[in-house]
Amino acid sequence: MELILKASRLGLRNSTTRIAFRYGSACLTRCPQATLGATIEVAGRPQEGYSGDCLPPGWFDKTAGKPYAQQIADMLAMIELAQSVFLEQFDKPQPFFPGFLAAERCCHQRAAEHNFTPLLASFGVSLLERAVMDAMCRSAGLSFAQAVRRNVFALEGGAIESQLQGTAPAQWLPGEPRRWVFVRHTVGLGDPLTSSEIAPEERLHDGMPQSLEECTDAGGLRYFKIKVSNQLERDLSRLTTIAALIEQRRGADYRVTLDGNEQYHSADEFDRLIAAIGVEPQLATFWNNVLAIEQPLERKIALDARHTAGIRELGKHKPVIIDESDGTPTAYIEALDLGYRGVSSKNCKGPVRSLLNAGLTWLRNDQGRRHDYLMTGEDLCSVGIIPVQADLCLAATLGLEHVERNGHHYHPGLSYLPAAQQEAALAAHSDFYERRAGAIRPRLHDGRFEIASLQCVGYGFAVEPDFASFESPDVWNFNSLGID
Repeated sequence: MELILKASRLGLRNSTTRIAFRYGSACLTRCPQATLGATIEVAGRPQEGYSGDCLPPGWFDKTAGKPYAQQIADMLAMIELAQSVFLEQFDKPQPFFPGFLAAERCCHQRAAEHNFTPLLASFGVSLLERAVMDAMCRSAGLSFAQAVRRNVFALEGGAIESQLQGTAPAQWLPGEPRRWVFVRHTVGLGDPLTSSEIAPEERLHDGMPQSLEECTDAGGLRYFKIKVSNQLERDLSRLTTIAALIEQRRGADYRVTLDGNEQYHSADEFDRLIAAIGVEPQLATFWNNVLAIEQPLERKIALDARHTAGIRELGKHKPVIIDESDGTPTAYIEALDLGYRGVSSKNCKGPVRSLLNAGLTWLRNDQGRRHDYLMTGEDLCSVGIIPVQADLCLAATLGLEHVERNGHHYHPGLSYLPAAQQEAALAAHSDFYERRAGAIRPRLHDGRFEIASLQCVGYGFAVEPDFASFESPDVWNFNSLGID
């Protein structure tokens, strides 16, 4: 399939969390949700496609002291840059992948000139990339998983690794996308663990669980993602409480990932946490159930051989993966050479990168005959309709059994959207959404989401956005968030 990109537009709409989400040094309470529309032309026929994500504080750029308002301005500038580059690159008919590679390379070059981080550059690229891929699926009348397996996007594994030359995603992906996925519940740094911790004035009365204890009981959770803060005594105390709470309910039948969120400035700092966990009897089952450790080292040293000897040593016992360091097409290859054993998949870093990284993982695992290397699914506090469904659609295509999900917990369902959009989502995706406690929200049952309806035409969502309800970036104002 050859395409031309004719136009793109960006809309913003504010959202507010029900619970403050603390991760690393950032706290998310309110943010704009961005939706991008792209119009392509295939064989003379126009087709619209869409993408979306939140614009969160302190993730794409963790520069100390940079105000959130400036971070949002940078995110919007990067998206605008990517819009311009993609329009330039796709101004004449061509297959998607070669045009994408050229646009991605140009975006990263121009982003560097503005001192934007590689991760922020990838975010801007990903919004255009996803919207164009959605439009291509709709033009072909295919689901995203079908389009990937039929290689409508003309992906070529050799673009990232010579040993993948001549291969395409159908060779390294499962034959069919997943119809359900286990939820790996985020335990943020500010989340109450037990109900008794919640002061009366802080108790929510919205009919939804608030503490980890309540979430585990209500949702049947068995997978957890726990954030650590590089405060040794606090982290140990918190991990011990979490382990006891989960084991009271599930015994040894649970799995965990630990997320360092770049909070460790040296390998020695992180080694102290791992050593302390290893000698704590109350954490023996917990440590045995740790599946992976995510991005402990800050990105400026995480891929530096002078600082990663401990990663290679720890990797002999527990996989350590990159997340924030996955800002360029070659980052995963660099990480593998340093002893990391995996990488995260996130739509905000780009589906092409996830698909190609899945090929690298398959190759390192002797074409699927071993399981030494892994890819995990991680979240950007994604909410519906487009952000969370498209991200789950990517995870289903990759065949991931469990995915970090936290948007359904920290956000009050789809309540930030117009009522008609909410009702349309419930009607089109009744396996995934439910009406509960006065809101339409994802249905969590027995620790998992049912997502078969995401295998619709397009990139995981049947409901198109109502752009009339969004504001353009030149109209939207940071002060509308009401954040000091």
